[in-house]
Amino acid sequence: MISIKKDFALAPTTLTTAERDTSIKQALIEKNTHKFKSKIYRDSTLIALETLYQRKCAYCETDTTAGAPMQVEHYRPKAKVTEAQLHEGYYWVGYEWSNLLLSCSKCNNKKRNHFPIAGVRVSTPTLNVNGFPDDASRLANSPFFLNEQPLLLHPEIDPVEDFFIFKPDGKIEALNNNPRAIETIKTCNLNRKDLIIKRLKILNGLFNEIQLELKELAAGTISTANARYSIKRIFQKIFSLQNTDKEYSRFGYFLFTKFDNFFTERFPTAQQQDAVRKLFQLFLKDQL
Repeated sequence: MISIKKDFALAPTTLTTAERDTSIKQALIEKNTHKFKSKIYRDSTLIALETLYQRKCAYCETDTTAGAPMQVEHYRPKAKVTEAQLHEGYYWVGYEWSNLLLSCSKCNNKKRNHFPIAGVRVSTPTLNVNGFPDDASRLANSPFFLNEQPLLLHPEIDPVEDFFIFKPDGKIEALNNNPRAIETIKTCNLNRKDLIIKRLKILNGLFNEIQLELKELAAGTISTANARYSIKRIFQKIFSLQNTDKEYSRFGYFLFTKFDNFFTERFPTAQQQDAVRKLFQLFLKDQL
């Protein structure tokens, strides 16, 4: 999960049409019985969200470009709330740009209508003179909504990097047992088996590359100069995994910044660990 900068005032064209305005007015009357039109909130916003999120899920950072299509997810559920059975849902933000995120099907299906909070839940908006929800009642970063104290993190509002850490076993954990991070991991199932496998595939592949170079160097099948060059290229790959366009870039950040925890400590001998540690330090100094 990484922070995303979205201009809430610059919505895609279908979220500024007369049809959308009519649908909002209908939703205000019909509430959770309103038939939300996906052609308004999804069909044209999907491309904009894919560009904004670089085709990665807002919650797990999975890129499904070559697989199942991404989905447009409502941060606050539009028709009902699992944690409040009598609540009619946040129907008035069903077409609201700041309430729409990009999600993979697995995160979206797990989250569904969950929206746990620690404060008091709001149930109706305040309308402006034109009969639409005013800015305070519709923008996800307004005090009106923030006072609910959402437990689910919002990547367009919250500095989500400050809430999580990744571990060498491929799991994501809440930093300092932060309750919002704990709930987000739980709600979106961010430690599901397929995610852990994908993270570990990245880690193990890079570890095996480093290990192979060291083995070939020890066996004398490659020169010291060639081994250093190859290992430098591997370190460069690890560094590049932090780029926000990369799948699981936040995991990549931890691979690089916590290199010893993820790589060095996995080598079986103190001699190998010392060698890898020194090589990485030389790389950081641009001396490798």
